Amino acid sequence: MKSGYLPIFCGILIAASNCSINVGVGNLDIVPVEEPHTLQVIPVSDYDNYWDAIRHFDFDYINRYDVSEEQRNFVRGLELSINGEYDDAKELFLTLFVNSDDSLKRENIAEVLQKLLTYDYEWDKLIELDNQLPNGLDKDNTIAFARAFQSSPPEQYYFPLKSVVLPTKLSISGVPIIEVMVNGVKQKFWIDTGAEMTVLASDIARKCAVTEFKDDIAELGTSTDIMVESWPGVINELRIGELTIENHPTFIIGKKDLEFKLFKLIKIIKIDGILGWNAIMNMHIEIDYKNGLTTIKRPETVFNPNRNFHFMSIPFLSLTDTLGTPFNFYFDTGANSTKLFRPGLLKVDTSNATTKSAIIGGAGGTQKIKQIVLPAVSLILGNNRLNFGRMDAHGDGKKDFFYYDGVIGSDIAKYGTLILDFQNGRCDLKLTEND
Repeated sequence: MKSGYLPIFCGILIAASNCSINVGVGNLDIVPVEEPHTLQVIPVSDYDNYWDAIRHFDFDYINRYDVSEEQRNFVRGLELSINGEYDDAKELFLTLFVNSDDSLKRENIAEVLQKLLTYDYEWDKLIELDNQLPNGLDKDNTIAFARAFQSSPPEQYYFPLKSVVLPTKLSISGVPIIEVMVNGVKQKFWIDTGAEMTVLASDIARKCAVTEFKDDIAELGTSTDIMVESWPGVINELRIGELTIENHPTFIIGKKDLEFKLFKLIKIIKIDGILGWNAIMNMHIEIDYKNGLTTIKRPETVFNPNRNFHFMSIPFLSLTDTLGTPFNFYFDTGANSTKLFRPGLLKVDTSNATTKSAIIGGAGGTQKIKQIVLPAVSLILGNNRLNFGRMDAHGDGKKDFFYYDGVIGSDIAKYGTLILDFQNGRCDLKLTEND
């Protein structure tokens, strides 16, 4: 349940060079690394004030400047969240919210807390939080989603003893697609970490007899500047192979807003459903793009001192460049290409950058943009160095509270296996031996 941003599909539809990737050849060269790079804590840029710094992940600001204890605790709450200690983070943020008499601080605390409560389906607390703000959590009626889900039976996961292995195809934009059963009806779902909740097209929701709450319509943003109408629904039974999810909360969107047409005439993509973040976060998923297989199993918690897969308002990955400069990239398997946002441009060499036009697509349609093109960027993700022969940059990177350096798309895994183990804070690539 998101105010202002529902990233469902943000790959480049035109400018096909962005869609190509070869391990060792072409736009992306992936090289294994043996030793993790040491993070540089010195900020790339200083900021005008505390809030600007924290929104750009400059948590060291509190060590360089005189700040209040309340401001230090807010950063501590963010660090707890990034380390996966969500219960402690929520408790701290709730205490800060109740004890603060500063309206700006309360709004910022509530913005972060809203996402953490949504993450754990704590609808009662979310509604209570909304009631404590003069103007509510947002103006888009998204609190109505919480009320709808509050009235539904609790969600349940039933994992089989063995891993689920599913044939997987790629959409025209490179997003992995698997077959699922929605209330006993076979459907094809995109796997998209960029969608906050599982999504259904309105015609599919009706076809599958999904419980709909059409009185609770909200306007949600997409990966473009287009707003679309959405309303809550609950899938009584979502089967993914032998894995069963009961009472699964979902967004429902008008089917026309999930169709993409060339020149507004020829339909090239129709999305029936999307397996969103509220399902993905509860699974261990390995997507073998090269061989067309997706493996899903129950996550087993292990100690991981090198977490690189996090959630605040959205899932994001922590990376470095080859010098150890930290980057925070929003993680969107629904995007067909990795790109930078404006904050990331401050951390890379832009002396040979050029500009060009491109078209991006999202729920509701397409949008023409101007973007910057960088000739080469290298990033470290987990055990691999990603050497991009070129990378595009567009947008300010603001997603709810934070400003991100870029977005990681499906292009990084086209010739290998993408490992999503969120419960252990791990995202990595596994390359096949002949690569």
